[in-house]
Amino acid sequence: IAHPLDLAHPTSPPAPPSTSLMAMRTRTRGGGSGRDGPYSRGEGGGGRGDAELPDFIERISRGNNLTKIGANTNPRDTAQLIAAQARMPVECPCLMAVGPSSCNQATKAICIARTYLKLSEDVDIAFQPEFIHLDGSDSSGLSMPIVKKARRELAADAAAVQNTQSLKVASSTDAKMLAGSIANAARQFQRVEMVAIGAGSVNQAVKGIAIGRQYIEQEGIDLTCRPEFVDVDNDDGAQTTAIKLLVLSEQC
Repeated sequence: IAHPLDLAHPTSPPAPPSTSLMAMRTRTRGGGSGRDGPYSRGEGGGGRGDAELPDFIERISRGNNLTKIGANTNPRDTAQLIAAQARMPVECPCLMAVGPSSCNQATKAICIARTYLKLSEDVDIAFQPEFIHLDGSDSSGLSMPIVKKARRELAADAAAVQNTQSLKVASSTDAKMLAGSIANAARQFQRVEMVAIGAGSVNQAVKGIAIGRQYIEQEGIDLTCRPEFVDVDNDDGAQTTAIKLLVLSEQC
C-alpha cells in the first residue's frame, strides 16, 4: 500500500488550503450524494451522514501530495489514487521511489492509471522523473511527479515512425549513455520509445530520462514520459509483458 509522506516541517504551521479545495469541502459538507470508493472517508452510508470527500483532498490541502512507493507496494492501489486525483481539480501525486524494485512498481502504477483513465476520461497523464537526495544518507532516490496531459492519439504513420527512436533498455544499460541519446533526440524534437523488461531495466530507463532532463534543462526543452504495457516476442516465440516508455520533448 502506498504510504503518503507528510512534507510539512514539524514546527511550521500547515499550509492554508487553496480556495478551490475549501470550496469543494464547503459544497460537499452541505449534503447531497457522495460517491463511495477506496479513497472516501468511512464506509458508504456510515459516519455523520455527510457526503465525504476523498482523503487525498484533505491531505493535499495540508501541502502533502507525496506518495512513497516501496518494493512491495501494490501498483493497483497506487493507480487508483493517481486516477482519482487526475479526475478531480487537484494536482496528481508525486511518487518517490528508492531502488529498482520501487521504481518498477511506481512505473507500473502509472501504466495502470493511464489504462483506468483511458476507459472513462479524456485526460491523460505523464511523469517527469528527477533525482532527490535522501536525508541522512549519501544515496539518492527518484522523484516522479505526475502531470495531467490532454489525451491524444499519437500518429502511427510512416512520418511519425521515422521521427521516433526505438531503444531497448537492459539492466546493464549505462544510464548516462542512454540519457545522451534521449537528449540528442529531444534537441531534434524526436520521440524516443524505450522497451524495458524487468525492474532493473525499467529503473535504468527512468534514470536515463531523469539524467536527460538535466542535460537539456538550460536549453528550454523538457521531457515527459508516458508509459504503457506492451507484449514483446521472445526468441522462443513466447510473449512477455514489457513496459514501453514513450518520451516526448516539449518547449518550456
